[in-house]
Amino acid sequence: MLLHDSALDRVRALSWADFHRIRSDPAQLVVITLLPIGMMAFLTPIDKAQLRFSAGYPHANGVEQAGPGSIVLFAFFITTLLGASFFREHEWGTWDRLRAAPVRAAEIIVGKSLPLLAFSAVQLTLLWVVAFKVFDLHSKGPIAAIGLLTAALAVATWGFGIALVSLCRTIDQLAIMAQLGSLALGGLGGTIAPRDTLPHWAQTLSPLTPQYWALRGFKDVILDGAGFGAVIAPCLVLLGVGGAGALLAVFRFRLSHAKVGRS
Repeated sequence: MLLHDSALDRVRALSWADFHRIRSDPAQLVVITLLPIGMMAFLTPIDKAQLRFSAGYPHANGVEQAGPGSIVLFAFFITTLLGASFFREHEWGTWDRLRAAPVRAAEIIVGKSLPLLAFSAVQLTLLWVVAFKVFDLHSKGPIAAIGLLTAALAVATWGFGIALVSLCRTIDQLAIMAQLGSLALGGLGGTIAPRDTLPHWAQTLSPLTPQYWALRGFKDVILDGAGFGAVIAPCLVLLGVGGAGALLAVFRFRLSHAKVGRS
């Protein structure tokens, strides 16, 4: 499979193999797509009251906060699946075959990341469609700005995930850090409760999270009618998170590192 002449062929072969694995067991992907939809339904009435009576948006229906909050929170859960795609090779005993093949570490990272990035794009697009069509989300600003910021969000989630793959030695370590990290950073960033309702210390820390910047950009566009200028800073922060994760992988990810792929 990996004896092709070009790096592109090797990346394509790795991606195709992982794509078939994902397609054969899509349960986790379905769950992390359905959960944010349920969260939107649960939080929309609560956020409607907060936006109308506390935040100064008298015509808001609540999904302006609940939609982006749910989407941003669960976008980072893709990191668990990204990590599992690497650790699974160690569990199945196929990692040594990859090491023996004429394939570089960077090609493995790209090849195994592409299927999850593609799913992330589909998942995020579907969730926005549900927010707009099912929950009647209306954006005062351009939809294209939301799309640009969403793409940057996908890059940030990939960077977070590949950093954990590089740092963690066991699948349990990765799962705990990915899930607790996503929840903790998401909570601080205002994905569950609006940032204005958080304790003062949490509001102080929230700008340190990528979730805060994503939500800030979505709020400016959806609620305040801002244009592309409002998402430049959030996009740069999110792309910086993705770049930092990639840089960490360059220095930490090694084919010779032993990983434990099962509990």
